[in-house]
Amino acid sequence: MLSALLGAAVSLSSPAQAVSLRSDVLFLLPQESGEVAFLDLLTLRASPHYQPLKQRLLPGRFAHFERFARSVGVDADKDLEWVAWALVPAGPERPGELFLGLAQGQFAPERVQHTFDERKLPFETYRGQTLFPFGTGLGAGNLFFTFLDASTAAFGTRDALELLLETRYGGHPSVFENSQLLERIQEVNGRNDIWVAFDDTYTQLAVRQLAPEVARFPEFDRITAVFRSSVLRMSVGREVTLHFEAWCAEPVDAQGVSLLLQTGLTAQSWMTQKSNPPLSRVLESTTVNTAGERVQVQVEIGEKELLALLEQPVPLF
Repeated sequence: MLSALLGAAVSLSSPAQAVSLRSDVLFLLPQESGEVAFLDLLTLRASPHYQPLKQRLLPGRFAHFERFARSVGVDADKDLEWVAWALVPAGPERPGELFLGLAQGQFAPERVQHTFDERKLPFETYRGQTLFPFGTGLGAGNLFFTFLDASTAAFGTRDALELLLETRYGGHPSVFENSQLLERIQEVNGRNDIWVAFDDTYTQLAVRQLAPEVARFPEFDRITAVFRSSVLRMSVGREVTLHFEAWCAEPVDAQGVSLLLQTGLTAQSWMTQKSNPPLSRVLESTTVNTAGERVQVQVEIGEKELLALLEQPVPLF
């Protein structure tokens, strides 16, 4: 997930320039979504580091969707315009986390249906919507794909797509009824080419992955319990900048989180001096500030460090 913590060091896109996640697509996301992410592939393709960045930025399930799309004549590197996804945490009605993927591009749903009919491949339906399985299985844990219209596809497990379709047809409340997360989404949607919005739980998880040394402190859970929500703001160029902003309960809470982050990032920089010098230099230049109840983290990666980090088989953060 937090491989999606990348963005470029060019100025953040203005509202007039950035592509938006359409409101009708946002409405499909269930109320209890804990993370919502968006990536403008048209902008990403303009980066000289497109392929390695794409591999780091997009979730692993996208690779399955990309192979499915290719099998029906859709080239993700040319025909897709954006990808979005949401994570829905486990709860009383579901044993595990759900992943909901969405993509906009040049699709031909009728051609996909014809291919499945011609090859006598199995598929399922739900609320009148055709669910195409990836591979040969129709089990609940397998990945399915469906077309919401000629230019929008959704992918995920059957449980995930059923929840999305229930939300679409009014059988389940949407993220529009999650005021706190929706407020974060509205701050970045249409203003940035690559962004992620988190609720309180997923904010804590994001910090754990962004700064693992911070999570080692015994007081981490207590101090970060004050998180309310957060956003990542990103755009693409030759260099990389990450802007992470977390909202806390009170300004005094933000001060405590800021101190914890500064200490942890300094420790992580020192510990990686020999094992990962590029990462150490990036962490050393990272800034942490507060503005009222907000904690703001700015991470800049020059092209030299970026290339070195992208060559490593491990996540950038």
